[in-house]
Amino acid sequence: MKHIEYEERVLITKDDYHKVIDDIKKEGLPYTESFIVNVYLDNKDGYIKTHKRMLRIRTTNNKDVELTLKIKNQDGSCVEINEELEKHPLIDKELPDSFSNYSEVAKLITERIEVQYDDYLLVIDKNSYHGKVDYDIEIEANSQQKAYKIIKNYCKKYNLEYKEDYKSKSHRAIKEAMKNKR
Repeated sequence: MKHIEYEERVLITKDDYHKVIDDIKKEGLPYTESFIVNVYLDNKDGYIKTHKRMLRIRTTNNKDVELTLKIKNQDGSCVEINEELEKHPLIDKELPDSFSNYSEVAKLITERIEVQYDDYLLVIDKNSYHGKVDYDIEIEANSQQKAYKIIKNYCKKYNLEYKEDYKSKSHRAIKEAMKNKR
């Protein structure tokens, strides 16, 4: 399935992570919890990295497996293609060579809490990768402007620092994996 995703995110501390989750529980908001393992892939030529894409195999709650290719557009939006691991014709069309030529470059384990609001999704993550642990809040909305406005409201509410050049968890995990290989 192909869709366009608009996201904004901010890194938070462990204490802020617990504050946000405690507030969700105090307000009685319905939420879902999941355990996610992402394995990021690239070929020996570094096609994914050089073309600023992201290719991953995601296993959720140790059962659901999905292959995803994210392609960033000039406007900051992201086209996301999700297919089965066994057959992935749409993703194959976007890759220059056979999927069998792609191998693991990094692994990320995420403990996630999601709250679905009427017009956006709030995601709170604890991320573990290559000996590091970090926390973040992510907003997924139907426009980049809406996601930005909502994340800024969370920053104000929890006294968080928003940075325009905040890197995704996949970027952080891959960067740390490359650092550990040296």
